[in-house]
Amino acid sequence: MLQDDYELLLKRTLEVAPDWLISDIQDILKNEGRHTGVSYVISQLHDRYSFSFRHILSAINFSDEWTMVSRERLSFIDNNIEVIVALYNDLKRKIAKNE
Repeated sequence: MLQDDYELLLKRTLEVAPDWLISDIQDILKNEGRHTGVSYVISQLHDRYSFSFRHILSAINFSDEWTMVSRERLSFIDNNIEVIVALYNDLKRKIAKNE
């Protein structure tokens, strides 16, 4: 695959990126400041959907919905690092423009 093809594919991927991912990255950047690095953002995304108190509350209520959602999102995060990096760069550019 040529570099131009890769960039076009990545641009199209950003257009159809999941809303939850865009929202989570925006939230992390807003809370942590503009000097946040991409590795920190990926770490925070992973922490949001790893085993946590939400899983315990979900199990207490006999619901496995959060477990399924978090598993799907962790899988997406792990398999699409380059998309997350591109979204991060795009959102950082937009934030810099607005300031």
